[in-house]
Amino acid sequence: MKFKAGKLILEANLFHCAFINQKELWMAEIVWCELKVVVPAEYADLVAELFLEEGAGGVVHEDPAILASKEFDVDELVDETFKDTIGSEYAIKAYFPVDDTLGTKVTLLKEKIQELVQEEVTLELKQICEDDWAHAWKAYYKPERIGKIVIKPSWESYEPSCSEQVIEMDPGMAFGTGTHPTTRLCIKLLQELIQQPLDVLDLGTGSGILAIAAAKLGAARVVASDIDSVAVKVATENVVRNNLADTVSVIKSDLLKEHSQAKYDLVVANIIADVILQLIPEVNDYLKQSGLFVISGIIEGRLDEIELSLKQNGFQIQQVKEEAEWRAIVAVNCSPV
Repeated sequence: MKFKAGKLILEANLFHCAFINQKELWMAEIVWCELKVVVPAEYADLVAELFLEEGAGGVVHEDPAILASKEFDVDELVDETFKDTIGSEYAIKAYFPVDDTLGTKVTLLKEKIQELVQEEVTLELKQICEDDWAHAWKAYYKPERIGKIVIKPSWESYEPSCSEQVIEMDPGMAFGTGTHPTTRLCIKLLQELIQQPLDVLDLGTGSGILAIAAAKLGAARVVASDIDSVAVKVATENVVRNNLADTVSVIKSDLLKEHSQAKYDLVVANIIADVILQLIPEVNDYLKQSGLFVISGIIEGRLDEIELSLKQNGFQIQQVKEEAEWRAIVAVNCSPV
């Protein structure tokens, strides 16, 4: 089947680690409705959460900056007009089964999104078949090199150089393919910071990509957690796929609630700014003296308030890394033990 450019149901999945969550969708003959809304980038994750709360089967982020920066080969899936269809606006797509509750959900979602962004929004609807979006995105998920780390889809072949560390991933129904700036920033920072065996905690692990990267880079012990059961399952499978079950353990937890009071050399969290602000006052209790807190998922406009909260809670900012409009911070725990 040939998809016209701009009609690819999941064209952004590769480039933005689009599936931040999904439910079990793989039932035959289901017809889905794609809901698309254009929002300011700083609200993207919150809007995605609204979709998920209303029962979306999958959520996709379309980041035009990332799409425009990628090279595409013309083939049976992408035609020569694809790049011309990439707009300048940030969009969120969500997928709902077509049933008698859909109309109510659309009305409610429009109200909630407008209340959040404080402006009028338009929801674009399109009916699609499940197979179109359940598998098409795999054609665009290719090996991605980030420093000495190479993230390879489980269905792709790759011959690494002697200096490369290969992570084999199948993101399945969890967030984390390694291609979004927030994930790339974290992986770059982990390569700088893990120079010896460290105890690492990965909060909101998604597909497990950061936990696996930490282990590949030499961490002695990694604990990865996520509130979502699907993410825990996918992350566990990816840990096993990379032969790291002796180093990385995956648990279900709402941030720090289910964690023991162990102390870590490094805590990494690639999550949204509002959740980071909740986390900052608590994370000191899980860091060793001079331990490192690596946080990403921060849109440029939220950087100042994150930095202020860190300083107010006993952290010293060591560095800020940026890619496109996204920022990542390394902060040092300066609180007394």
